[in-house]
Amino acid sequence: MSLINEKIKQFREQKKLSIEELAERSGVSADVLSTIENGNETPSSAVIIKVSRALGLRVDTLLEVDNVSGPVLTKAGEVYNSTNFNNGKGSHPDFANYSSLTHGKSNCRINPFIVDIKDTDNTMSSHEGEELIYVLEGSAEVVYGNQTYTLEKGDSLYFDSVVSHCVKAKNGGTVKLLAVLYSPID
Repeated sequence: MSLINEKIKQFREQKKLSIEELAERSGVSADVLSTIENGNETPSSAVIIKVSRALGLRVDTLLEVDNVSGPVLTKAGEVYNSTNFNNGKGSHPDFANYSSLTHGKSNCRINPFIVDIKDTDNTMSSHEGEELIYVLEGSAEVVYGNQTYTLEKGDSLYFDSVVSHCVKAKNGGTVKLLAVLYSPID
């Protein structure tokens, strides 16, 4: 079981919520939450965002291990708190890998990640906040509402995350992104 699966269960139990109550608050089915808590599935980024909001937590609270005060320096080639997400379809068990650039820092309103995506078949999601993605390598396709954007190396797209969206590698390739997520504070 990954640390994120354990943290979801831990925080749910701390808040004295049943899986059904968390499902109702988050909009994530009780079956999916149970599967995640049992360690049988890694939650998608959209699920992590919905669950963290339902638990009254920031996304980084579920993703981070330590709490660093002051600046966070990430040197080239360093990978911290790398989290693999699946697409829920079984075609690629780990379609996206998120590597935090604020490793150990909690209570960040802005959460930057290096994201490696190796799937062209992704699920639409929506959540509170805003996102900026910048293509570092490869080509990405971003479906945003009823619009589709193709991004090449050096291109970026900023958008409101409440609109249904997905980011995927174009033409069966891989894409490396800088993704910056803004999480509003209650």
